[in-house]
Amino acid sequence: MKTSLYHRLRSIGAIGLFSLLLLSLLPSCAKDTPDNKYRGENKIQLRLPDGSRSVLIAATSTSPIKVTVRLTSRRTDAVTLQLNLTGEAASSLTLSSKTLTIPAGQLEGEVVITPSAKGVTTQQQAKLSVTSSASGLMVEGDLTITISPFPVWTPTAAQQALIDGYRAKGIDLSTILGYHTVEGSVDWAGFTEYDYGTDIHSQATWRISGVTMLVELSDRATADQPVLKFSYNALGLNDIYKKLWDGYTVNSLDFYAEGKSSLEVMKAINWTQSSAETFNVVLDNVRVNASTGTLAFTGKRLSGMPATYPLREEEPDSPIVVPFTYESSVWTRVMAKIAAEPTFKETVETADGLMELYSVLSNTGIDEDRTAEIGATEGHYVKPEGKIDLKKGTLSFTFPFHGYNSDYYSVVKVTSQQRK
Repeated sequence: MKTSLYHRLRSIGAIGLFSLLLLSLLPSCAKDTPDNKYRGENKIQLRLPDGSRSVLIAATSTSPIKVTVRLTSRRTDAVTLQLNLTGEAASSLTLSSKTLTIPAGQLEGEVVITPSAKGVTTQQQAKLSVTSSASGLMVEGDLTITISPFPVWTPTAAQQALIDGYRAKGIDLSTILGYHTVEGSVDWAGFTEYDYGTDIHSQATWRISGVTMLVELSDRATADQPVLKFSYNALGLNDIYKKLWDGYTVNSLDFYAEGKSSLEVMKAINWTQSSAETFNVVLDNVRVNASTGTLAFTGKRLSGMPATYPLREEEPDSPIVVPFTYESSVWTRVMAKIAAEPTFKETVETADGLMELYSVLSNTGIDEDRTAEIGATEGHYVKPEGKIDLKKGTLSFTFPFHGYNSDYYSVVKVTSQQRK
């Protein structure tokens, strides 16, 4: 008759039983290395620093991408591998070496991929593959690099902790953060008495359709107050606000008239009607009230101006506007010129005042109806309003703004949906 485990254990003395139990709980004295953990088929693995096999980068990124090429078990002979980049984005990536040798007794080597994709205008992918191995080892899988024409945001550890904290309180920002598709319109006032660029001279309604905006968690966020930042194409306004500023400046005949300081600025930085310029609208400090589903987003105009902005001046009565920050390739060159030649700032300051982006695009406060201050004969003022729907992943905004010398308030109405 078989003796049960229970009876066999009872036949062991108390001390012996205790010793056996202790031995069963003690860790093995064998060295904890990948070699004695993995006993399966030896394979080749491609890994990024975070352990994954895929990465999303912005087209503007030039940061090297380190790739670890790893064996699951050591070998007594050297392993030589051939690697290759394929796919639409391959031409925008440079591989440090197409041949990699992992020495005998070693587990891994490294290659580096350097991006150079500033000309990319659509999302593209490339794959890094091991195309051949002298040892005939199997490859676990390819590594994928996706290049986005838009900036890329990844939360810091501190931001992720805040996001997790909000979720614990029932505020799930995962439906909001990331890329949004923006739809809406801008009702532009135009000019009756002023002759700026033809593109902006007349009253018009400009559509915003299918453009991309990037929503991040702002550095201003706290444990008690979620705050958003629209770091790329805020509210879908990049193209329209660039059109407006171009209309006030480089596309205005008066702006580049012979003998004017503004023409000197244009010549000094090689700014012409045909020069390829970038223009990005940023909006920070968008405060979320999850209980009411509303967003607070207005503030003093000065709060949007970078401290490095050369024409920044303290405004004791800085008007309440939507305090956008503008990132312009024109202004990047202007600032570089001023840094090299400080006297150039005086030339910029006398360029009809139209170089002053912030007061040109947000000339009058919007905290209340100031139609009388504008001198308008008709009112188009609307109260600024922002809404958030965490379940649907949508944001919506309505607000007025007053362009310098325009006839009355222009109005922006947009809705954005998180892109899945």
